[in-house]
Amino acid sequence: MDDDVYNAIMNSVLRYKGKYLIPRLSSPEFMEEFEKMEVREDDIFIISYPKSGTHWMQEIVQLILHDGQLEKLSAKHRRCIAEVADVKVPLPHLKAVAGPVFRAFKDDPSPRVITTHCPYALLPQQYHEKQPKTIYVYRNPKDSLISRYNFNVKLAAMELGRPVKPSPRLFSSFFDVLTSGNYAYGCWFDHINDYWGRKDDLNSIYVSYEDMKTDLQTIVKKVATFLCHPLEDDVIRRVVNNASLETMRLSFQKDQLRYTERGREVIDRTVFISKGEINQWQSIFTPKQNESFDKLFMEKMKGCELTKTYAGIKSTLI
Repeated sequence: MDDDVYNAIMNSVLRYKGKYLIPRLSSPEFMEEFEKMEVREDDIFIISYPKSGTHWMQEIVQLILHDGQLEKLSAKHRRCIAEVADVKVPLPHLKAVAGPVFRAFKDDPSPRVITTHCPYALLPQQYHEKQPKTIYVYRNPKDSLISRYNFNVKLAAMELGRPVKPSPRLFSSFFDVLTSGNYAYGCWFDHINDYWGRKDDLNSIYVSYEDMKTDLQTIVKKVATFLCHPLEDDVIRRVVNNASLETMRLSFQKDQLRYTERGREVIDRTVFISKGEINQWQSIFTPKQNESFDKLFMEKMKGCELTKTYAGIKSTLI
């Protein structure tokens, strides 16, 4: 049974331009069009490796732009990452999907909030010319890996049409695939090094998921200042309260029901929102996997100041 789940997970990946791996919810045609997408100078890009707090930051940014007024947000403010299909149907019926998410941005008023997991090389060509504001969200790679594993198990269950129970054997296979970079968007190390190495050249700020979890108020202030949208203290508190993960889950559920009178006929986007605990990997990594990951981390991140941020990663099961 693990083999069926593993195959479902691996079949969700496509190769693009010979060396890039993209999710099956995208396509080479989508990616070519995405690279030619018109970018505005006042666009706001939220970029991250998968399962690093992408949709959470998206909600925070939208709340900041709307002064914390949750009632002003709708499904169009919570679109999926730009390069994938605009899914409003169950996964087995993707042929019924119209087109990619980024097409929906074309006529949106400014500022547009665009999320993507794309590596730097696959960003729209105009991104490099227009230098839009960019928020890069990163997360402890061990937690990111666990969250991505859980997410893909849920997607596999939707694909197979039956419950799927995670197992050590299945996780071990996924661990090997993800750390080797043989999955959609490559490995965490290459993705973050690519952007971190350009942080002085981009119009950007870098935000850690851990800081979002432990001091969201400070992060809201930081992001609001970066967006040139300063907020009064009472509005900041409103943003923080309305940006809770539980509130997000309820908002996603309401959005889904608006797509159709029969809410079951849309993809369950609440799978994008997990509990998001810090150091959740402790209960899943084996000592051998932990040792292997620590070694890889120190090799790949040599010279990067993030080795200080995640200094504790090269320790016991933190």
